[in-house]
Amino acid sequence: MLNQLIPWVITIFIFIWLYSTIDFRQIFKILGQAQLSYFIPFMVGFVILLGVIDSFTFGQAYSWFCTHLTAYERLEVRIAPYIFQVIFAQLADVFVLLYLWRKKGVHPTHALSSTIWTMVNDYAAFATMITIAVIYNIKYKLIPQINIYWLMAVIIFWLLYFLNLIFWHSSLQPRIAARIERSHKEKLGKRESDNLLLRMMGEIIQLLRTFSMARWYHYLFVYGLRILALTGVLVSNCVALKSLGINISVSLALVAIPIINLSYFLPINIAGFGGPQAISILFLYEIGHCGSKEQIVAYSLLWSTSFLICRFFFGLVFIRGFWGNAFPEGFTRWLKRSSA
Repeated sequence: MLNQLIPWVITIFIFIWLYSTIDFRQIFKILGQAQLSYFIPFMVGFVILLGVIDSFTFGQAYSWFCTHLTAYERLEVRIAPYIFQVIFAQLADVFVLLYLWRKKGVHPTHALSSTIWTMVNDYAAFATMITIAVIYNIKYKLIPQINIYWLMAVIIFWLLYFLNLIFWHSSLQPRIAARIERSHKEKLGKRESDNLLLRMMGEIIQLLRTFSMARWYHYLFVYGLRILALTGVLVSNCVALKSLGINISVSLALVAIPIINLSYFLPINIAGFGGPQAISILFLYEIGHCGSKEQIVAYSLLWSTSFLICRFFFGLVFIRGFWGNAFPEGFTRWLKRSSA
């Protein structure tokens, strides 16, 4: 419950701050002048592209490392939870694990391991664009705030990323993979009365399972598709900015837009509102001076709202089959049985 409440508290405080510093009547006036005739088709296309890429990165990881999934099952397991992400993003991840457990018998920690592995490659795609922008900006000194400390941060990320990659492709990999598999079998044989700490350690070790199984071509496949998804993020955000008459430099866009997009999936917002608006003000108003605060917030609200609506309706296409597989006995019966 606390985990679900924290994003709400952060979002409420952000909107209190926005309300006290920004003229919302001006924001609605700016939104009323937005050129939506080309933004809406771009946004619909982007959400469809994102859903397909989600299905063939996250869904493909489940199919590679957990259990075989058909193309439709990959779409179903990743797109249907978009509905839950509208309000409780963390709950959507729980439903994915439940779906794989109920329909395919996949152990939750194994599915979670594949989710974490895919997210690491997703962060690598984000880091790629930020690295390009930081190097470009340091060379031409377009934005003073993006300085050598940004370069140090991306160097640290890439160092950790490649060290992880090298480690799992070293001579230690077969022994570690065997140890992880043995730990899983030992855990299945343990009784509920066995040492809780040992059981917990066994679960934590299973989170490394996908890393021990993934090969170079798995990394390249997922990384390439996540780069394509991030390109869609950049294009859709630039179109949103353009529809409101806001101009942004390439170097700032390559840094700001990926970070703003990343905030949609962190526990600092509800349904894409809160954190993204605050971060948009930081990068596009305080650092980039791309427009007034009202213009920047209007852009952020436009993108957040359209992203939410498009994802919700896309999720509706697959929710019936997903729900039936997650709760084969019916949600009401499951709830009564769980309460009992």
